[in-house]
Amino acid sequence: MKMNKFAVRALVFLAGGAGCVAFAGLSGEGVASAVQCTASNGQQIERVVGASGCGAKAGLGSRATAEDRSGNGTAISVSDNGGNASSYNLQPGSSALAGANSRGVAYSVTTGPKALSIAQARRGGTTVAVGGWGGQAYAGPDGAVCSGGFAAAFDSVTGKACLHSGSIDLRN
Repeated sequence: MKMNKFAVRALVFLAGGAGCVAFAGLSGEGVASAVQCTASNGQQIERVVGASGCGAKAGLGSRATAEDRSGNGTAISVSDNGGNASSYNLQPGSSALAGANSRGVAYSVTTGPKALSIAQARRGGTTVAVGGWGGQAYAGPDGAVCSGGFAAAFDSVTGKACLHSGSIDLRN
C-alpha cells in the first residue's frame, strides 16, 4: 500500500500544532498580564505596558488583532485590502508577527520562550506560524521555514508546511 507522504506529514504537523497550543494554555502566565490591540477598517493602535507591547494596524475592510500575554514580549499584526491578521505571544522574550493582504488570513503564535513566529498571507491564502521553546517559524510568499527549538508553519498559497522539534524535521 502506497501512502501519501504529504498527508502523513500534514497530520503530524496538525497534531504537533494542536499539542503546542494546548501546552501553551497550560504553561502561559495567563490573561491577567495581557496587553491587547485590535484594529479594523482603517484603525491603528499600539500599547506598551512595562516590557509588554502590541500593535495592530488595519486598512479599509481589514482586521488586525495582536495580544501579548507574557508580560515581556511583543505581538504585531498588520492587514490591508480585506485581510485578517492575528498574532498572539504567550511566552516571555518572544515575538509574534502577522501580516495579511488581499483577503489573506494570517495566524502567528509563540508558545515558548525566546521564540519568533512570522505569518504573511496574501491573495486569499491562509498562513499559520507557531514558534515554541527557542523556535523560529515562517509562513509566507517563500513557503514555510522552521528552525531552532520547536517550530511549525503552513502556507496555503504555496502548499508548503514544516514541523521542526529536536531531531524531527518534516517539510515538503
